[in-house]
Amino acid sequence: MDDNNKIIDKIEKLISLSGSSNENEARAAMLKAQELMAKYEIDREQIKGQEKERPVVGFTSSPYREEWINMVSSVIAENFRCRSISIVKNNSGGSFRIRFYGYEEDAEICINIFNYAVQVIRKKFITLRAIYAEAKREFGKSEKTNYVTGFCCGLEKNFKEQREQSKSFALALVTPKAVDDFIAALPGLEVQPIKMDDARSREAALLQRTGFVDGKTFQNAGDAARLEN
Repeated sequence: MDDNNKIIDKIEKLISLSGSSNENEARAAMLKAQELMAKYEIDREQIKGQEKERPVVGFTSSPYREEWINMVSSVIAENFRCRSISIVKNNSGGSFRIRFYGYEEDAEICINIFNYAVQVIRKKFITLRAIYAEAKREFGKSEKTNYVTGFCCGLEKNFKEQREQSKSFALALVTPKAVDDFIAALPGLEVQPIKMDDARSREAALLQRTGFVDGKTFQNAGDAARLEN
């Protein structure tokens, strides 16, 4: 078996592992496969079971009302080879759902990481709310937004550092053109930029800094260490 076939064989095994029920293992295996394909310029057509054109699928979240959800979904989608949109139905009472579009394995991993990130953020809200309560202060909408703004900036910093460490890893994280084309073809879709609030006070800056540290150390933000041979 020549070197190229050995690489293809390794990629096929990694793709098989990406079906694991263990979220970290599944994502690490898929990213490693994508990294090797980018590094050795191997097309999917060369991989067994990947010859056919794959459809772009959507995974939809539970309903939400908090605006900060859109910040989290956007950052995660852009770094997990997907795109996210907010779905609002008539008579929803102000609630919305996030739908992640991508290749099936990417979109499934993306929504699972998103769900976990939301859990982590809400758990931190409980801690911060208790701290504010001791000071007889309210931990409200603006405080949550400041924290999440920092969290998303830290998360993006985490991804950026990983991309800078490896060109092939950076290529593996690029959202496929088929996904972008699919989103562009959706009827009636209006793409609106996600606004990150600026810190306008010392308190806001402190909350954003706290969020930044948590986002940068978010354990599911990336698995660079898991992608080593």
